[in-house]
Amino acid sequence: MSDRDELGAVMIGAREIYDELVALRGDVRSLTQTHEAVTQTLADHESRLRGLERWRYALPLAAVTSLGTLIAALVKAAGA
Repeated sequence: MSDRDELGAVMIGAREIYDELVALRGDVRSLTQTHEAVTQTLADHESRLRGLERWRYALPLAAVTSLGTLIAALVKAAGA
């Protein structure tokens, strides 16, 4: 008994192959659109994170500068 006999009388025609190919093409288009949407969302999140990181590192410098200005103003007020 060969492998062909074990499958029985299975016939796949050109129409079945074409229908599956059309369905596969639709699936690929859907995945492409999803990929583009995910890529745009990722780029948006990346830019937001970079903005937050800039503020995070700039904040201590601003606090030190304002503290120095406050001390200078207090020294000037105490000396005057």
